[in-house]
Order: sequence, then structure tokens, then C-alpha cells
Amino acid sequence: MEKSMKTIRQVCGYHYIGLVIGYLSKQDIIKWVDTVIEDMEDFPYELIDVSLSNNKSLKETIFMLKKACSENTIIEPLYKIIGELVTELEDRRITNDDFFRYMNSIFDQGSALIIDDKLLNTLDRLVEGYYLATQGIYGNIETLREEALDELKPFKNDH
Repeated sequence: MEKSMKTIRQVCGYHYIGLVIGYLSKQDIIKWVDTVIEDMEDFPYELIDVSLSNNKSLKETIFMLKKACSENTIIEPLYKIIGELVTELEDRRITNDDFFRYMNSIFDQGSALIIDDKLLNTLDRLVEGYYLATQGIYGNIETLREEALDELKPFKNDH
């Protein structure tokens, strides 16, 4: 896997995934798109619609942003976001609840994001384990946190 995202469509994919899972806000996206339009000569024309989506629903903005990236550019941005979330959890910039909520959102979007089965199974197991631990049914929250950091750490080095 490449070390950094190279194309504007890949960067659109990163912002699309971030918006879908709630890691980025609609305002973050619009601000980023406005900068792209201002600074770049060559960008996906769909970004103009995203820029003008302030009064549109979140679902409409997500749909427009998805059109700006292509499916074959989604994997690297997905891995980049997972890596960032791992770093934020390690540095305690996000809570365990936030981290596992984002992982659950990625898991829920699995087929749309074209996640490989190994990652999908890992996310399913971690999210389920975290739920069971928070409910006091089985396991320990800190153990699950460490397990998630350990298993998802390879994504940290991919961005």
C-alpha cells in the first residue's frame, strides 16, 4: 500500500468515509471542498455540488461526496482513517466510546466501503466485545481497548 494518498479522488474518499462514520462534520467537509475549489484547477466537478450543499441534508451531501470519489480509491482512505483513530485512541484524544462508535460505523458500512473479510471480522469481534464489556456481561473495557490498539496498529503505519 502506498504511504500517502496521491489523488484528489482518494482524498475525497477519505472525507467521504470520515463524514459517513461521523469522524468529520458536514461543515468540515464543506470547508475542505471550498479550499480544494479555490486552490486546485483540476478537481472532480461533483465537489461544486458539495460546496453548495450547506442547506441540503447530510444524506444528500454524503451522496454528492461519494460521487466525487470512485470505489477503487476507497481502501487506502479507509485504512488511513483507521490508523488516525488508533493514534487518537493511543494518545487519549478520543474516548474508548468514541473509538468503538467509529469502528462500529465502519463495520456497519462494511459492504459499501468494500472492506475485506479479515478486517470486517476483526471489527465485528472488537465492537461486539466492547459492547459486552460495557454492559458488564463479559470481558473488560481496558483489555478490549488494548486488543483493538494491538490488532489495528498496522493501519497506523500505512498513512
